[in-house]
Amino acid sequence: MLVIPYLDFEPQIASNVTAEDWVTIIGRAEIGAGCYFGKLATLRADGEYIRIGSECWFGDATTVHIADSIYGARVGTHVTVGRYGLVHACTIGDHCVLGEHAVVMDNSVVRPGAAIAAESVVPPGKTLEGGWLYAGTPAKPVEPISPARLAELHESIRNRAVIDNADIIRARMPIGEFQRAPGTGVDAFEANDIYIAPTASTVGNLQLAPHSSIWFAVEIDAKGAFVELGEASNIQDNSRIHLEAGETMHIGRRVTVGHNVRMHACEIEDEAIIGMGSIVGKDTIVRKGGVIAAGAVTAPGTEVAAGTIWAGNPARRSRPLSEENARFFSIGVDVYKGYTANYRAAQKAGIG
Repeated sequence: MLVIPYLDFEPQIASNVTAEDWVTIIGRAEIGAGCYFGKLATLRADGEYIRIGSECWFGDATTVHIADSIYGARVGTHVTVGRYGLVHACTIGDHCVLGEHAVVMDNSVVRPGAAIAAESVVPPGKTLEGGWLYAGTPAKPVEPISPARLAELHESIRNRAVIDNADIIRARMPIGEFQRAPGTGVDAFEANDIYIAPTASTVGNLQLAPHSSIWFAVEIDAKGAFVELGEASNIQDNSRIHLEAGETMHIGRRVTVGHNVRMHACEIEDEAIIGMGSIVGKDTIVRKGGVIAAGAVTAPGTEVAAGTIWAGNPARRSRPLSEENARFFSIGVDVYKGYTANYRAAQKAGIG
C-alpha cells in the first residue's frame, strides 16, 4: 500500500485494513477498521477529505476522489464497491452496493441500503433513497430491494461469485486489465513540468507537453503506437488507453480525461472533456470544447461536435455546452495544473 501525504495532511488508516498490490491512499483520507482495497484502488484526498467507515470493500481499480476545496467524499459502514467503481465527491450511506463501473458524482447522496447497478451513473446533486435498486444513465429506481437481496449482492461482489441476475452488478463490457506492471515507463520522463504518478504504466511512443499529467493507476498501452498529450491536459486515475500497433491518439491542449475512462485510438481536440467512467470507441473525434458525458459510450467513428455535450449509449448529442459549464471545466484544468506542480514538488522531495 502506497500512503502519500499531501501538503500538510497525512492519511489516517485504522487497524486491520487489507490492501492488495498498488493501492494508493493520499492526503486527508480517514479509513475505518476492517476495510479491504483491491489492486490499484486509489483514494485521492488531495483537495478535500475522504472518510471511509468500517468494514467497507473496494474492488480492483476503484477510485475515490473529491471536488477540490468544494466537496469531500464520505462512505458509510459496510459499503461494497465493485471493480472500476467511482465514488466522486459524494456521500454513500451505510450498507450500499455499487456494481462494477458504476459512477456516483459530485454532491450526490445515496442513502443507506441502496444498490446501484453496474455501469450506472448517479448525476451531480442527486439524492437516491435507500431500499431501492437503481440502474441506468442517469440512475433511476428499478425495484425495491430487500435486506436479504442486498446482502446477497454484497456477498457476490466481495466473493466474486456468480448469482442469478448477475448483470445487476457485473459490467456487460469487458473491463480492461493492466497489460504491464504499474510503474512501467514512468521513469522515462524527466521533465520538471509534467507529472506521472508512480502507479501509472506507460508503454509506447508518448509525447507529453508542459504541465500535462498522468495520474494514479492509469495505463497507456501503446506498444508500436503513438500518443500525444497536449499542454495542461490530464488523464485521471484508473483510466485505460489501449492502442494497437500503428495507431495514433492525439489529445489537445487543456483536455480533461476523467477517472475510470476507457479509450481506444481517437482524436480529442483542445479544451474537450471526457467524462468519468465513459468509453471512447475507436476513431471517435471530439471537436474543440466537446464533451462526452460521464458514463457515455461512443460508437466507433463518432464525431462529437464542437461545444456540445454527448450522452448515452451509444452517445448522442444532448445539448450545447453552456458558458457556465465551460468556465467550470476550465477551472478544473487549472486545478490539475496545481496538482501537477504540488505532486511534482513532493516527488522531487522524495515524498510519494
